[in-house]
Amino acid sequence: MASTWDESLETGNELIDRQHREVVGLLDELASIETGTESEVLHVLDRLMDFTLTHFAAEEALMTEVRYPELLTEEMCLQHREFTDYARLRVLEFRTGEMISVLPLHKFLDKWLKTHEFDLDRLLANWIRQRNGRSAAST
Repeated sequence: MASTWDESLETGNELIDRQHREVVGLLDELASIETGTESEVLHVLDRLMDFTLTHFAAEEALMTEVRYPELLTEEMCLQHREFTDYARLRVLEFRTGEMISVLPLHKFLDKWLKTHEFDLDRLLANWIRQRNGRSAAST
């Protein structure tokens, strides 16, 4: 899954770019630990959830900082909330034994990463690049 990272997603914001790469790394780690002990899997899931929440907050702060259009910001934030709600529920199901494999969660995360990061995050990255190009040209 590391191949899902695409350099064209770089926003020019070092923090966000590093976080995108780290999310991909955590997803890879989850794939490699799927057959591990419950404790090992929960450790990776907890790290992934904590990091994702931190990343979403940073991304939302960046959108405010660069004055990203309101409708696009709302769409991004809505997807962040939907992802968080779904992922929390699946992690809870795994913790309680209702879900015995993280494979469904892993598939969801992989699909979500591809659609969100390569659609909405790409729009944000392109918007930032265009803004930076205009400001550089006007100076």
